[in-house]
Amino acid sequence: MTEIRNKPGGHPAKNRVNKYQKVVSTKLTELQFYAIRKRATEAGLRVSEYVRQAVVSAEVTPRLNRQDADTIRRLAGEANNINQLAHRANAGGFALVAVELVKLKNRIVEIINQLSNDWKNKKGKRI
Repeated sequence: MTEIRNKPGGHPAKNRVNKYQKVVSTKLTELQFYAIRKRATEAGLRVSEYVRQAVVSAEVTPRLNRQDADTIRRLAGEANNINQLAHRANAGGFALVAVELVKLKNRIVEIINQLSNDWKNKKGKRI
């Protein structure tokens, strides 16, 4: 019986870390497929390599968590308060609502700062 040997001149076998073992499939519309194929061609890559690189380097924006959604709802509620104060100011004059407007402005700034700080802290985290 003859012994099987690697043929000289072939490329060495890939180790487990670099070997593609898992398959992820997805359905695309025809337009999506052709757009990806066009971009891959422009990048000088096969479609599979283009998609692989795009998936690894893509940054995904996560959905809002419950706390952020509640904070945004609070901000929307303050917008409603602005409209109510504007109607009162139009009817009776700005002096009647000036103090309430300053308080409202401070609440809105507080909400925006809370959102801004939360999002700044999340910016470094990737999914």
